[in-house]
Amino acid sequence: MAPRSQDYYAVLDVKKTASPEEIKQAYRRLAKVHHPDLQPESQKASAAEKFKELNEAYEVLSHPEKRAAYDRYGPDGAPGASAPEPPPRARSARPGAGDEEPDFSGFSDFFQNLYGAQDSGASARRPRPGPRRGQDVEAELPLTLEDAVRGGEKSLTLDVPALCPSCSGSGRRGAGFCPVCAGVGEIARPRTITARLPAAVREGARLRLRGQGAAASGGGDPGDLYLRIRFLPHPRFKVSGADLETDVTVMPWIAALGGEASLQTLEGPLRVKIPAGTHAGRVLRVAAKGLPADGGRRGDLLAAVRIDIPDRADARLERLFQEMKEAAS
Repeated sequence: MAPRSQDYYAVLDVKKTASPEEIKQAYRRLAKVHHPDLQPESQKASAAEKFKELNEAYEVLSHPEKRAAYDRYGPDGAPGASAPEPPPRARSARPGAGDEEPDFSGFSDFFQNLYGAQDSGASARRPRPGPRRGQDVEAELPLTLEDAVRGGEKSLTLDVPALCPSCSGSGRRGAGFCPVCAGVGEIARPRTITARLPAAVREGARLRLRGQGAAASGGGDPGDLYLRIRFLPHPRFKVSGADLETDVTVMPWIAALGGEASLQTLEGPLRVKIPAGTHAGRVLRVAAKGLPADGGRRGDLLAAVRIDIPDRADARLERLFQEMKEAAS
């Protein structure tokens, strides 16, 4: 058992200004790491102690009244208060094989003794709150540039918090913490989500899907799902706002005399005009061939000219190159 003077914020590796959601996420992360069932046999005993430590810290910091009392008086309680007996030592957290379920029943009395007297009267008079809304969930929605131009619907599968089937979201089973969700009340479940892309899709933009977040216990409304747009790297194009940057390959005689060259766009190849006397590095602007932008318009495609030569040159072509060299000298 950790000493009562232990810093609960340090146990959960969070700042004292951490929000309730940050505390919950930190507890969920550490509980998964230190859950005794996930440890080798030789480390189960130490993991059970660490797991109990985490539960003790979460028991206080996840309750606003207990956290307020802890922040005010510290782990030793109010001045002049007698030190309560520590909770009993937890048994093995691995059910089956003759072992009992984790017993954290003593924590309820322990924290009631430590903090209950300071708010019991207010709690008795305070009306019980209604069902809480489910947690909002944020995830990335990776898109190809072609997806961004086509729009429409995009499906993805991601892990969304769901109510733990073992404890129905309470985080408790019997007198102890639920061993399935480690007391969090939620487990991650894969879910296939279909999102309709807006007309203008920008890197970093967030799409809100109402009611597609985590479920709520007690009949509350589910949270929302926020999808943050992330463009996948493209082998041909570079994104610059709503514009796209690429290269266009031009043969020397086209660059010198003018003509046309094939330019790849997101919708397919396009023939573009090459002015006579075009130098390598010149940027050609093709209007409305970039990404969707605000106001229903599209960005442009900016193509930097790259001059190339044929892979093979026959005698006639070599002679012409030689004549060009002599004429230019």
